[in-house]
Amino acid sequence: MKKLCLIALMISIIAANPVFLMADEVTNTTDIATYRMQMGDKFARGVKNVLFGWTEAPKRIVDITKETKNPIWGLLAGGFQGTLKALARTISGVSDIVTAPITPDKGPLIQADIGAQ
Repeated sequence: MKKLCLIALMISIIAANPVFLMADEVTNTTDIATYRMQMGDKFARGVKNVLFGWTEAPKRIVDITKETKNPIWGLLAGGFQGTLKALARTISGVSDIVTAPITPDKGPLIQADIGAQ
């Protein structure tokens, strides 16, 4: 009985080894370097979105004021749209920071406007 318990313990230790639990095996160092670059880029994008997400509000106020040539409408509509966009960008940034080490990303949650690039 003692041998059976010892064998079961050894098998469970081997089976629980993190090397065997990896879902995707990295075979060369370029994959690791690429993953680290993606992880760093995602983390940096998240930090930028968290720190500067609030700048969407004044940006939208200015943009709508220029479009409509009406500063009152720019303040009201731009303030509302900018606040929503700022919240979305900040939440996206927090998400990027939290999930950066988990997996390589497939792109940001919030895409930049075509004209903003």
